[in-house]
Amino acid sequence: MFGPLPQFHRVLVVLTTLVAGVLSGAWIGHFSPMPVAAVAGAAWGAVAGLLLSYVLVHDFHHSRPVRVRRH
Repeated sequence: MFGPLPQFHRVLVVLTTLVAGVLSGAWIGHFSPMPVAAVAGAAWGAVAGLLLSYVLVHDFHHSRPVRVRRH
C-alpha cells in the first residue's frame, strides 16, 4: 500500500504496527480470565502486527511483469 517508501520510513511503519499489535493484544488478553492470556495476546498481536506491516510496506504492483510493445 505504501509501496516505495524510503528505508527509514519503512522501519518506522513496521515498528509502529508491531508495537500497536503487541499492546492491543496484551490489552485484550489482560481482560481475559486466563492467567497467561496477556502474554499470549501480546504474541498474537506481534504476529498480527508483522503481517500488517508486511501488507503496508510491500509493493505488490512492482513484481508484475509489464509487456512492452515497440512500434
